[in-house]
Amino acid sequence: MGKGVGFIGLGTMGLPFASNIASAGFDLMVYDLRPEPLDQLHKLGAKIGESARDVAEYSDVVHIAVPHEAEVDATLQGEEGVFAGAAPGTVIALHSSIHPANMRRVAEEARAHGVEILDTQMSGGARGVINHTLCFMVGGDEAALAKCRPMLETTGSAIFHMGPVGTGALTKVAQNTMTSMHLAVAAEVFRFAEKAGIEPRRFEEVVKASAAQSHVADTYLDSWAPRDLKWMYYEVLEDALQLAREVDSPLPGAALAQQVLATILRK
Repeated sequence: MGKGVGFIGLGTMGLPFASNIASAGFDLMVYDLRPEPLDQLHKLGAKIGESARDVAEYSDVVHIAVPHEAEVDATLQGEEGVFAGAAPGTVIALHSSIHPANMRRVAEEARAHGVEILDTQMSGGARGVINHTLCFMVGGDEAALAKCRPMLETTGSAIFHMGPVGTGALTKVAQNTMTSMHLAVAAEVFRFAEKAGIEPRRFEEVVKASAAQSHVADTYLDSWAPRDLKWMYYEVLEDALQLAREVDSPLPGAALAQQVLATILRK
C-alpha cells in the first residue's frame, strides 16, 4: 500500500483543494482527464498519475471530487479504476454530491474490496477552498476521518462528523435545500425590486443592513445571479423532496421554492 495522498477530479473546487494539499507538503499524486490542471499541480510538486488506478496504487488516502454518480462509478470501477489499484485499508474520501442511497451503495462496493469510503461533502464553493474556510459534512468511520483530517484541514475551517456513511450526503441535501429556499427568495425579490424601479445595488445594501439579510442575499448580484445556479438548485430540490417523502417529513416550503425557481428560469 502506498503512503501518499491521491486526488482525482481537478475541477472548480478540486484544483484549489489539491493545491492546498500540495502546498501543505503532502506527498501528492493527482489525476484528471484534462492536462491543464495537472500542469498546475505539477508545478507545486505533485506527481502526475496515468490513471485513477495509478493514483490508488500510490496512495493510502484518495480524494475524489468528480461531479455526479456516473463520474464516480467511472472513477472507481473497471481495470483502470480506483478499486483495481487500492490496497486493503485504503480510505477514499468521496467529495462528490451524490444521493445518500448511492453513497451507501458505493461504500458497500468499497468494503468488498477492503476499502473504506468516507462520505465527505463540501460547502463554501471555490471561494471557500481558496480562503481555507470550507465546511465539511462527513459520514463514515471515525478512524477513517482521523486519517483524512490533516488533508481536510488544509482547506476547511469546520469539519463535522455526522454519523455513518450516507449522513454526510444527507446533510448536504438538507443544507442545499435551505440554500435553495434562500436563493428562490432572493431571485424573486431582486427581480421584483428591479422591475419596480429600485436600483439593484442599492437594494442589496439595504438587505445587508436589514432583517432580510442572508448569505445568499448579501452576495446575490455578484455570486449568484450571474451564474447558472438556479437550474442546479432546482434539480437539487428533487432529491430533497423524494427523501422527504421516504421519511414522511413534508417539505412544502422546498416544493414552493422549486416552483419559484422554475418561474424565474422561464423569464
